[in-house]
Amino acid sequence: MPIARHLRSNLQAAGIDAQLRFIDVTRLSRQVLLNHDFDIYIGQFPYARPPDPDALYPMFRSTFAAELGWQNPFGFTHLTCDDFLDAQRLSGGEQRQQEVDDLQQLLARTQPFVPLVFPDVQTGVRTDRFTNWNPDGRDPARGGPTQPHNLLQLERVDGEPGALRLAVGNERITSNRNPISAAYQQQASLLDLVYDSITLDTGSEHIPWIARDMTWIDDEGPLQVEIRLRDGLQWHDGEQLSAYDVGFTYEFLRDTSLGNAIRPIPSERFRGRISLVADVTVQNSRELSLTFTDTTQPVAQRALTVPVLPAHIWRDRTTVRRPSNRAGQTTTALTSNNTATIGSGPLQFEEANGDIVEFSRFDPHFLWPSLPAPPTDGGNETRTGNRSNGLNESGFSQNRTEGSTDNSSPTANETAPTVGEPLEPPLEEFSGVPAFETVTVQAVGSDATAVELLTSGDVDATVARLSPEVVTSIEDNQETERIEHRSNAFYHLGFNTRRQPLRNPNVRRLIAQLVDKSWLVETGFGGNGVPAASPLAETEWLADSLQWDAETGVDPEVPYMGTDGELDVEAVRSRFRDIGYQYNNDNELISQIR
Repeated sequence: MPIARHLRSNLQAAGIDAQLRFIDVTRLSRQVLLNHDFDIYIGQFPYARPPDPDALYPMFRSTFAAELGWQNPFGFTHLTCDDFLDAQRLSGGEQRQQEVDDLQQLLARTQPFVPLVFPDVQTGVRTDRFTNWNPDGRDPARGGPTQPHNLLQLERVDGEPGALRLAVGNERITSNRNPISAAYQQQASLLDLVYDSITLDTGSEHIPWIARDMTWIDDEGPLQVEIRLRDGLQWHDGEQLSAYDVGFTYEFLRDTSLGNAIRPIPSERFRGRISLVADVTVQNSRELSLTFTDTTQPVAQRALTVPVLPAHIWRDRTTVRRPSNRAGQTTTALTSNNTATIGSGPLQFEEANGDIVEFSRFDPHFLWPSLPAPPTDGGNETRTGNRSNGLNESGFSQNRTEGSTDNSSPTANETAPTVGEPLEPPLEEFSGVPAFETVTVQAVGSDATAVELLTSGDVDATVARLSPEVVTSIEDNQETERIEHRSNAFYHLGFNTRRQPLRNPNVRRLIAQLVDKSWLVETGFGGNGVPAASPLAETEWLADSLQWDAETGVDPEVPYMGTDGELDVEAVRSRFRDIGYQYNNDNELISQIR
């Protein structure tokens, strides 16, 4: 990787004994996110869409420094940063923008991580079997043609649904389909089409998904939302999806041991979003309400995008474990490969064989009321289950509003399930008879292999990021097309601030100045990307002070100490001496990063 080699070369020139290890994404995730065993890592942030500033809350809040997953993997602790993170949750309008500006500027000054490059992702697609890969007018925030929900908008050339075939760049979805695992699931994947959520974040708005109606209540008390689910929701195994499953999901993601551990063991992926929810109240099988912590509606709606899990499957995965390959306690839920992969989304898992995994269209999904669906059997009635120890059948603490009836009996406002509800905009853009009956995903070893499969007609699209070197063959083929879009999963350096000397912000700032971001974009990315000084660089929230100067190519906060990739070694050594470090006779920095 050009970033890693560039950094290692400049660290060594500065007198630091830097050693480089290349490992695959899954091993990197385990080592960094689950074990915190690193000094500096290079990777991509898990942002499939332009993030709301609150996405930074779990990344940098001090209280998450000891947790696993994408919860402050840097171990960064800073009380003023905590104040800004809390304040942006409470404010709106210009005041929130100011809080977010202050937060970005503090992160730029202290450099717990270094934003580097927002890459342009090039995707190859075939146009002889499917069209509408890149429709005019699609909001850029929705991402490229193979973003999961964008696949629902494809059109079949001959009008007959067929098999959609995709090539991916790693084997994660073929070997592990656990939607709450930080090691295997980071950016958007087809699992987003296997597990539904209350609302869908399209990148530009949140739209009701399994929720039929939502009412926000913002009176004198805490913010609440009342939710009514759609009729006839089903899990892929035929069980009925109810509000009790939704309530279970929030309790389970907060503590996957459901009280079996001394302290909660939360989900490694959704901790920030779950922290927004203070309480869940289930009225009956179709209605529930969420009460939020001190926050505003634009922030709170992020909590409605977590995958809803079937309680009858996941409540048996609470066993506490202490495996040797990760720090601290965990649960079966977080280590399971989730081989059965039962969700409620428009795709259902069929089988996995080696490097190939197959999904099929889930015809009873609410998106396609025109497709035949099996008759309901009364499964939408409220469940009756073991309620010992304050737990209902779904396994979560049940709260009831004043005047509500016992949840073991149907309430007055229960209605019989129906199918064929009309879909309202903007959901109608995802509905209609889908262009495929099955989706086959093949894991490949390289982007060159993915392009070979594409041009030979063996796959319909590449999900793997393609290097500029292999794109030419796509452009030379009349039946293939190259589509480019800006990725929000930006490359960055991550510092382990738990270790010396990386606890020192002056050291981190100096290391940040050893990376020539503009030069890397041109040489390492072939000009396919933009350098950045903030994690919000490609959003409307970017602070004016951190705008990248395209003319000078200079970072506004930590400018590169050199020119065109060439380091000014003497200037770097001088700066290290200025902050209290010394060199020996061999120009080696005495205090080394090991």
